[in-house]
Amino acid sequence: MNFLVLLLVALILLWTPWRTGYPRDVLQPWVARAAGVGRQWGAVAAVLLLLVPVGLLLWLVEGLAYGLFTLVLHVGLLLLSVGRHDPLAGMNADFLAAWRRQDQAAAALVAEQQLGVTAEQADELLVAVRGRMVTASLQDYFVPAFWYLLLGPLGALGYRLLELASRREGQSVTRPAALLVHALEWIPARLLALSFALVGQFDITLRTLRGLAGEWELPGGELATRCAQAALAPELEHEQQEVLADTRQLLVRSILTWAVVVAFLSMLS
Repeated sequence: MNFLVLLLVALILLWTPWRTGYPRDVLQPWVARAAGVGRQWGAVAAVLLLLVPVGLLLWLVEGLAYGLFTLVLHVGLLLLSVGRHDPLAGMNADFLAAWRRQDQAAAALVAEQQLGVTAEQADELLVAVRGRMVTASLQDYFVPAFWYLLLGPLGALGYRLLELASRREGQSVTRPAALLVHALEWIPARLLALSFALVGQFDITLRTLRGLAGEWELPGGELATRCAQAALAPELEHEQQEVLADTRQLLVRSILTWAVVVAFLSMLS
């Protein structure tokens, strides 16, 4: 059923207005309220407390209507767990519009305000935006999918709750949540980098991955970004007509690679 759930969620994200999940981020109010309960790890426990009623609901609907309720609930929870950036389309729309009309000042302003990246030179700006795109894809799609496959919807939902808590600046929950998020991203980031090697420049990417794979402190987004740069190395030597198209294609090919692997494992099981 896992492959069917991932396929349904992918179709919803691709063909419906819910490209970034539900129209309203229903997890954010819960995290904002629970993060203020207790300090440090106590606040983390409060944030993750939502998993208890969700797990009970999954247990109650199991087997009802030949598993139809379970399927619908899994799809709904995974939609809650995906990020809200739409890195393959809408996330970079304003930046690309400014870049196409060769207004680099506007592109830099959009990148800073909407994407949170800054750079002094045009080439550096593209590298920074490309890295933000790869990082968002890792955190919005690949990590939730990975933990859904391993632990079910509770794994994906738990990651999203921790990721939201890690972005609450100035609160005691931020640091312990960020440590857990880093740990949860460690393996998926390296698997994503490996998929970059399979669909991009294999030798260069694998060499880069070997040099970075053992570094525990390296953020998963940074590792994935460096490997993406290596996978695209020849394409980045000359400017393309459609900027960032190479990165988008690399990410799409990686998603398809994961889909083939998951489908094959589902057939075996």
